Amino acid sequence: MSCPTTWLATIAALVGVTACASESALAETDRWRADGSDQAVADVIDAVTAFPTQLDPRIWDGMQMKPEVREATLRVVDRIVADTDIAGLTLDGVDLFGSNASYEYDDASDFGVHVFVTSDSMASGPLDDVLKLLNSEVEHRQEGKITFNGVPVEVTFHSERTESYQPRQGIGQYSISEGRWVVTPVQQPDNFDRAQMAVDMAGFIAKYNDLASAYQRGRTGFDCARFDALDDELGAYRNSGFVEGPGSRSTQNLSYRALRRLNVSVPDMVDTLEDDCTFVNESLGVGER
Repeated sequence: MSCPTTWLATIAALVGVTACASESALAETDRWRADGSDQAVADVIDAVTAFPTQLDPRIWDGMQMKPEVREATLRVVDRIVADTDIAGLTLDGVDLFGSNASYEYDDASDFGVHVFVTSDSMASGPLDDVLKLLNSEVEHRQEGKITFNGVPVEVTFHSERTESYQPRQGIGQYSISEGRWVVTPVQQPDNFDRAQMAVDMAGFIAKYNDLASAYQRGRTGFDCARFDALDDELGAYRNSGFVEGPGSRSTQNLSYRALRRLNVSVPDMVDTLEDDCTFVNESLGVGER
């Protein structure tokens, strides 16, 4: 009688292992999946369309940047510049752009510092290539690890001021290096359509979930360029809200922000999965992960 019992126990154990493996695979897929339910989409739309009437008090004292925030920012920038060992690197300006230089911030906003530099030893083209590597390293080392009163700090270096970083009327731009407003922010007009936001978001969520699921089903040999294509599509969609005129409170920009505030940040996860895909397919002997 012991043999049948052992055999049954073995079968039961194998069934349990198979079930656990299936549950594990499902859990892995669920970890990447964005919640596209009507309620989840409505909740994030509510969050990104509720605008403050004052600048973020964690950063600002009225219209003046808190002295300790400005001083801490310049220390961070000086430390990074000193660590680069790039010959003749000169600071042209340290500026704050984005939601925390405006009335567009929320609890998920970061403190986006943009550092403009030149170098005696390099033209802007080669310097820009070096700065791309520097930005990647800075992001990898300190993303989310430096905060100012709970606001995560992001530092990005540029070799020149492209059109995106030129002063625009009413769009906040603060010179941290000089301690003054280049452009004082004003409350932007509402140019968004909530119903269209929900439609556009549903389309991107479906594309992302389909792509993430396909990748999870077979990572080795997966075409990583599919992530890059979706990343480009998301970026072009967001930028169209500025190019076409409506600006920061456009349907496109706010939809993009809402996509970052779901249970997973869709734009950020596209980048994460693209990196994962690249590393898997550059490896040898790892099989399916």
